[in-house]
Amino acid sequence: MPYIQRRNAILAMICLFLMLSLSTVWFSYRTDKSNAAAAPPAQKPVPTVFVHGYKGTARSFNGMLGRLEKSGVAEKAMVIRVTKDGMIVVNGEISNRARHPMIQVIFSDNRASFRQTASWLEKTMHILYTKYNVKEANLVGHSMGGLICTKYIEDTSGRRQYPVIQKLVTIGSPYEGVLIRVFKQNPNNTGDAARDLLPGSVAFKALYANKNRFSPHIQVLAIAGVVEKPALGDSLVSLDSALGGRFIVPKKQYTSKIVYGKNAQHSSLHENKRVDRIVTDFLWDAKK
Repeated sequence: MPYIQRRNAILAMICLFLMLSLSTVWFSYRTDKSNAAAAPPAQKPVPTVFVHGYKGTARSFNGMLGRLEKSGVAEKAMVIRVTKDGMIVVNGEISNRARHPMIQVIFSDNRASFRQTASWLEKTMHILYTKYNVKEANLVGHSMGGLICTKYIEDTSGRRQYPVIQKLVTIGSPYEGVLIRVFKQNPNNTGDAARDLLPGSVAFKALYANKNRFSPHIQVLAIAGVVEKPALGDSLVSLDSALGGRFIVPKKQYTSKIVYGKNAQHSSLHENKRVDRIVTDFLWDAKK
C-alpha cells in the first residue's frame, strides 16, 4: 500500500476511534444527567418532639434524650426554648442524614394553663413546619406534657402549615387529673396549670369535649406507672388517670404499657430504662 494511502487509512481509523469515544462520553453524560433529574429528593427524617410537664425544665428529658443518643438509636438535633412572652428560640438543626432526630421543647413559664402552653406548642410546631421543613413529626409528653400534646392535636385538627403527627407517646399523663391529696400537699404547686390539673377542671372538660377532633390517623401509646397500688399509680397519677386517654383516642389507635416498681414513681418515669425501651420500640421499631 502506498505511503499516502496507508497514512490516510490510519488517520481515518483515529478519527473513527475519537468519534466513538466522544459518542460514548456524551451518552454517559446524558444518562447520568437524566438519572439525576429523575432521582427523588432525599426524604427528610421524621423528628420526635419531647414536651415536659408541669414545673418541668431541661432536666425533665435531658436524661432520656442523652441515653437514647448514647445508645445510637436517635440523635438530639434541636433545643427549642419558649420564653414567658412566647418568643421561640431555636438552637440546632435537623440534618437530612440524622437518625431519628429528637427535638426538646422547654417552656420558661412551666406553670401556664393548658390553653396557653398548647398555644406555645402550636406556635413552635408552625415554625418547625414553615422554617425547618418539618412536614411530619412524633410527639412525646411527660405528665402534663402529654395533655398539652393531646390538646395541640385537637386544636390544629384540619389546619394546614403544621406537621402531620404520626405517633404520640404519653408518660404518666393525668387524663382524669392528679391525686388531689398528694398534689395539694406541695405548697409549690401553684399557677394556672395547678387548677387545670385538678379532676373535673374546665380544662379537662374542654379536652374531652373536643375528642372528636383527635386525628383518626395517629397511633398513641400511653405509659403508666404503678409503684404499689393501681389506685395510687405512680404516686401522683392513678393508673386509671394515666390510661384515661383511651376515652379520647379511638380504640384502634390506642395502646398502653404499665411499668411497675419503685422506679415507676411519677418523676422517675422519664429516667426509667424500661420506659426508654418501650418508647424506642413504639416510635422506631427498635426491637426489629
